[in-house]
Amino acid sequence: MLDKILGSVVSGVLGGEAGKQGQAMAVINALLSSQGGIQGILAKFQQGGLDDLLQSWLGSGENKSISPTQVEDVFGKQELQQAAQQAGVQDEAQASDLLSQFLPQIVDKLSPNGAIDNNLSADLLSKGIQSVLGNLFK
Repeated sequence: MLDKILGSVVSGVLGGEAGKQGQAMAVINALLSSQGGIQGILAKFQQGGLDDLLQSWLGSGENKSISPTQVEDVFGKQELQQAAQQAGVQDEAQASDLLSQFLPQIVDKLSPNGAIDNNLSADLLSKGIQSVLGNLFK
């Protein structure tokens, strides 16, 4: 079910770029699986000292951007290599680039009240991802 949700989100964000859609979806899915879902990803940002960045995504103000280097610092080169390998993308650099593009918007859409519900349903996750990806290429 998570694959369908991510597919909808990535498809909306990337429009007709089928190759990039599949890569982004696969990288995000691999990372969600390895980190224990969205809550695990958020915890990595807090542990990595990027809580202020994360709070900008959760809050109602402007989202701060994250660089691919910061993504690599948060998750580690080995974790990104594994996600890239699972996703079939070129390398960890491409995986961190994809994540830097999409994570801020996805987290923002999943936290309309300033926090992500610990009981986040697949339906809400789907709506958040569709909202993000559906508006990026308009």
